[in-house]
Amino acid sequence: MYRLLIVDDEEIIVNGLYDIFSSMENLDLDVYKAYSGEEAIQWLGRTRMDIVLTDINMPEIDGLYLLEEIKKRWPWCRVIFLTGHSEFNYAYKAIQFSNVRYILKTEGYGKIIKSVENVIQELVDENQTNELIQNAKNQINIAQDLFCQKYFYALLNNDHSLKINGEEFERLFIHLNADEPVMLILGEILILPKSVDFWEKNQIMYSIKQLIVRYFAMHINSLVVPLKGEKLAVFVQPQKTQSYSENPYGSMNVFLKGTLEIVQSACRDRLQAPVSFALAEKPCSWGEIADKYVSLIDLLNYHVSNDMETIIDERDFRKQRQTFIQSSAVSSDNATTLLQGLLYRKDFCNLQHSIETGEEQDFYDFLKDWLDPLGEIQDKNNVIALEAYQTILTFFLSCINRFQLRGRFTQSNYINDLYHSGNYNTWKEAARHLFQLSQMLIDLKKEEESKRTNDTIGFVQQYIETHLSEDLSLTSLSEKTYLNPSYLSRLYHQTTGHKLSSFIESSRIRKAKELLGNPNEKIYEIAKKVGYDTAASFTRFFKKAEGTSPQEYRDLSIAEKRRISNT
Repeated sequence: MYRLLIVDDEEIIVNGLYDIFSSMENLDLDVYKAYSGEEAIQWLGRTRMDIVLTDINMPEIDGLYLLEEIKKRWPWCRVIFLTGHSEFNYAYKAIQFSNVRYILKTEGYGKIIKSVENVIQELVDENQTNELIQNAKNQINIAQDLFCQKYFYALLNNDHSLKINGEEFERLFIHLNADEPVMLILGEILILPKSVDFWEKNQIMYSIKQLIVRYFAMHINSLVVPLKGEKLAVFVQPQKTQSYSENPYGSMNVFLKGTLEIVQSACRDRLQAPVSFALAEKPCSWGEIADKYVSLIDLLNYHVSNDMETIIDERDFRKQRQTFIQSSAVSSDNATTLLQGLLYRKDFCNLQHSIETGEEQDFYDFLKDWLDPLGEIQDKNNVIALEAYQTILTFFLSCINRFQLRGRFTQSNYINDLYHSGNYNTWKEAARHLFQLSQMLIDLKKEEESKRTNDTIGFVQQYIETHLSEDLSLTSLSEKTYLNPSYLSRLYHQTTGHKLSSFIESSRIRKAKELLGNPNEKIYEIAKKVGYDTAASFTRFFKKAEGTSPQEYRDLSIAEKRRISNT
């Protein structure tokens, strides 16, 4: 919806144009009127304007001064000047500005309507072309690293919406093969000087990235992605010219570990940033990368010293564990492993987005990723299960607070019961109760949103019916509800299936009919009471809606009452 402001010091012109454009539903315009330049400036200060149709020669604040105010406040606004032949030189100054045109008053309403239609089409075309997006596409090379980083961060966090194929890699300028296995290496800066600021920290991370790429370049295709918490992920594949025929995985690991030792030395000596690395045992498919990422985080967390860098090989680590701590080896079933991966990531973006947008099925699907493995764990003392339970519950509490549902939940002891996992005999029972909490959360959120929407719609309708003689523009109503004008318009239409302007018109007609039943009410008085400045405007509006003029309707109504009283 576009907003049109009509400005002229002659009321008959303003009212006539207002009636015309307000009735043209095909243009989908929100129309405003001002009888002076000063009043127009007040409107410009209250709401965005897309088109201003204005007289150029007005007392006190003329069209040229108004144009300057428009360009200050809403630079993209189109301005159409209405001018006489004698004012052409005056208008010529104005059309030197962009998005300005003029129409001779003698050309009539048809020309004015056509000019507004052309401007609307320009605005539509501009939005579809979207020059800003096009400019962004032209500068996409600048953002390649950022897009690549976001893609691989999503990949590590098991984002199922990602496309993993050669075409997608080509679009993102990823010089790895999407059809070949990939080796994952995870690095972490152990400690940085306290004096290092944000800019210096990023310089160090970028320097480490460049060191890895440089030393790997002879035998390995690599891509380095900075992550949160001073971590970085390295994706590597052997070059086609390089073969490891005797023991492909072992030989490549030897090269990688030897090269990473050089990188570590450079980081320690030149950057004062000790870095540890964890290497996957062997390459895996791209679809398995998220699980491998969790395994390598496990390795990085299992270090001997907090400030001494090391290189941990997944295979060597497993053998070490078998040798030194066989007696206390902890069994790791699939459900625990799945939960452990989710806990490391703690990425609730999908859950958060689906509950905020009301996509219930998606929300429950994402939630099952947590609850299904939780329910499969048999050991009631499993600390991974306990952490997962508390993490999900904390997420729900955050949603309850954010959606302002505290009052609905504090009326019962449901939350208190949930907060103590010891109240459940099994994790399956705990998972079932968490699912019930999610259903309650979804239902209450929908109820609250529906109530708030209905309260808003009810308030708007009541306000309209009791203030028909006042300003009922979309901007004015939005100020009463503290909602954005465009949002209020869409909300009303989505909720009721009708336009807000239709309700205003029907309310005016209904009130007008009621007042016309009283023969002592003058037509011009009724016009004022239902929101029309002149009896002529009211008559045009009423006749269009009812097929008869207000006076004819009154005469017919009185005649019908007499007929009924005589029978």
